[in-house]
Amino acid sequence: MEVQRYRIDFGYEGTAFSGSQRQPGLRTVQGVLEEALAQLAGQPVRTALAGRTDAGVHAVGQVASCDLPWRHGEATLARALRAWLPEDVVVFRATVAVPGFHARRWAIDREYRYRIWLGKRPPLLLRRFVWTYPGDLDMGLLQRAARLFLGAHDFRSFAGHGMGGPKATTPRIRTITVSEWHVLEPAVERHEREALLLEYRVRANGFLPQMVRTMVAALVRVGSGMEPPDWISELLARHDRRLAPPPAPPSGLVLWRVRYPEDLGEQRFTEHASGTGRER
Repeated sequence: MEVQRYRIDFGYEGTAFSGSQRQPGLRTVQGVLEEALAQLAGQPVRTALAGRTDAGVHAVGQVASCDLPWRHGEATLARALRAWLPEDVVVFRATVAVPGFHARRWAIDREYRYRIWLGKRPPLLLRRFVWTYPGDLDMGLLQRAARLFLGAHDFRSFAGHGMGGPKATTPRIRTITVSEWHVLEPAVERHEREALLLEYRVRANGFLPQMVRTMVAALVRVGSGMEPPDWISELLARHDRRLAPPPAPPSGLVLWRVRYPEDLGEQRFTEHASGTGRER
């Protein structure tokens, strides 16, 4: 049977997972996906994921690539995977990819979104997907501080897993192209009239372990008035993880989208057709 390279677009609720990457003896996203693929293929199948997510982090835009002996169509593969996978993993589509496609190496950029509930009580319908923050946050300060992340910076001060410790001398340069806050309306629950649901959106060519959650934690310190916006620039310049706060809770973070060269081509076509594109 012919073996072909496949692209699998999927999402998951990360609450009950010990992260996305395969780990012996632990329940991981990659582990359950490979188990389902092995059942369909009748042999072990290895996958590559577009992005790594920590324990408790969610995804709606994760991508996997794998080589698979499969004699049926793409839609049938997607349906079969949905039948074998647990309820907290959802396959959106499975497609035959071009030879050599690699979900991680071919990615142009990745986008994460982090949601914060500003209210006194955790929202019943959102409690697994937000950081319930008890205080007030100033949107003006949040936006000013968020803009300081734009561009290419050394993110050692925001990196976990030893990448930003005192012995971490290797620069960790990442380029941020989107860094902005939004107020989501309408909020799901109305038991608190003054409650707000905030979302931080960040896009970059790559991310480090715990980087987004540490960025959010630092932005929240600015938004709460504990630090001035320029504190973000100071953290970026110092390259020392000990100076930044602990990461924000994983429950609020979602891997939202991974883009590839063909995705950017479709975006340019859409902008041109709608008249919103600009000549360069």
